[in-house]
Amino acid sequence: MEWTREQEIVALYLYCMIPFNKVNNSNPQIRKMAELIGRPNANSLKAKIGNFGKFDTNLIASGLGHTSHLDEEIWNEFNGNWQELELQALELIKEFQIKTQKDQPQISYIPIGREREVVLKQRANQYLFRNMVLSAYNGTCCITRIARPELIEACHIIDWKSDEKSRLNPCNGLAMNVLFHRAYDNKLIGISPDFKVEISDCMYDGLRGEEKEKTYSFFSPFNNIYITLPKKFKPNRDFIEQKYEDFKKAN
Repeated sequence: MEWTREQEIVALYLYCMIPFNKVNNSNPQIRKMAELIGRPNANSLKAKIGNFGKFDTNLIASGLGHTSHLDEEIWNEFNGNWQELELQALELIKEFQIKTQKDQPQISYIPIGREREVVLKQRANQYLFRNMVLSAYNGTCCITRIARPELIEACHIIDWKSDEKSRLNPCNGLAMNVLFHRAYDNKLIGISPDFKVEISDCMYDGLRGEEKEKTYSFFSPFNNIYITLPKKFKPNRDFIEQKYEDFKKAN
């Protein structure tokens, strides 16, 4: 059963949204979506999601490799054009739902049925960026390894205002807990081009006695450790280096 362009767009969207280690036959999201888009089973959709990894130059884990010309065509069309991918995927999902004439359970990370204007407004809130980055890092802070979803944010390496073209690029993102995200944005923490954490001495400026001692004891264990790199959408080294230079200038 050949894949259609519409089915492949949805599969690529899932590639962006599902953590790589959760792409399996038992994943309920994959099983439900396979049924919705008319694939024979979850394994078919799982394999297609994995195949896109062959074209992802930032993927540490390798894709399955049995790719088609259409796979490559879809990847090339949407790679770096993530906004349009989501807009088309959401509209296609809605169309598939109408065709099935069934009540499908809503999949948590796919805002099915929202109007296009609402989706566009959520771009400003970085909905897509957050989901791609957190998916890449499996919802885990790259520094502390904390994996509590409510505490993990998608942190821009090059900030939102400085590089419009890279705003939604998942390779311009790191998953960090809220505290370390703030510290990174304020140049109290740096990440070197070899992905090593540096805690600035400025972290302790103005602190004395017990305040300084407790702050030091909290942050110092993370000094000079390497961040955990994601399975896919590995952070762009040029972005890391640019941010690191800003960190060094501020310190």
